[in-house]
Amino acid sequence: MATVDVSARLQNFDEQYIPFPPFVAAMNAIEANLQMFREARVATHMLVTGEAGTGKSSLCRWLAHQHPRRVLPERDVVEILITAVPPVASISSIASSMLRSLGDPHADKGTISQKSHRVVTLSRGCGVEMLLFDEAQHLHDRGNIRTHYMVGDWIKHLIDELAVPTVLLGLPRLENLLQVNDQLRRRFSSRRRLAVGQSDTDSIETECLQLFLSLTSLIDIPVSSHPYSAQEMGVRLYYASDGRVAYIKKLLFAALRWALEQDMDVIDAPMLEKAFTNEIWWEGVGELNPFNPDFECRRLDRGGEPFQVAGSPKRRRSL
Repeated sequence: MATVDVSARLQNFDEQYIPFPPFVAAMNAIEANLQMFREARVATHMLVTGEAGTGKSSLCRWLAHQHPRRVLPERDVVEILITAVPPVASISSIASSMLRSLGDPHADKGTISQKSHRVVTLSRGCGVEMLLFDEAQHLHDRGNIRTHYMVGDWIKHLIDELAVPTVLLGLPRLENLLQVNDQLRRRFSSRRRLAVGQSDTDSIETECLQLFLSLTSLIDIPVSSHPYSAQEMGVRLYYASDGRVAYIKKLLFAALRWALEQDMDVIDAPMLEKAFTNEIWWEGVGELNPFNPDFECRRLDRGGEPFQVAGSPKRRRSL
């Protein structure tokens, strides 16, 4: 198969949104909040948390696609203002990021007070109806409790002044920011978590299998669980990903790449075994590889393993 064709098909798969229930639920809830604001002028705020790779930034991209910036003769219309919170977050840097998203050519100039005023003025002028802060855990990662309170207080005043629905998206530690500011915590009492394992009817292993199957429907190469049953494949997918959405997609992406490059007719368990070793854990071979028949079916969360619990000692390697 031509290299260009392989690259195009891999890129197409990589750009697909991960269609698992919590993602869809968060997407629908955000759209519902926007619709409520448009109909009743009621601003409902939401916190969306999830581990890396669960779809938070994909959610932002989807919303940006659904509500694109419109350039009119007299002004730009920005229905949803999406701001990526910078890694070393301060009130000034967040305001500058918002100003850049609004098209301010002098986003880095001015005091905090001046920047804040321009954010409000430009947001109203551009018709902003919703604020989204992606990577919002960076609000918590810098400074001490006093700093966290000041940043949270600035956001609280901003969303109160604009009076539009606001969504904070970030890693689970983002919730720590809300713990130091009770007024901010009350405003973000509505929360969504992007993670498998929340179903009342299906096991986490079944959810992993369902997610895997939904992803396989996006490619045109058959996928076989042989020599395992569908149920056993779900268990092995869970241990290979620790229930983390991004790892399931990473496994299938690697297997798809090899299948396309080698003109193979099917993606099978041995290919997923190779993908686990190459893409997730280089020491994951033999009984330490979830797709190997000798795997002992346990979480790989011990010292030195890919899903190691923080604080666990590193595993000694045999010499």
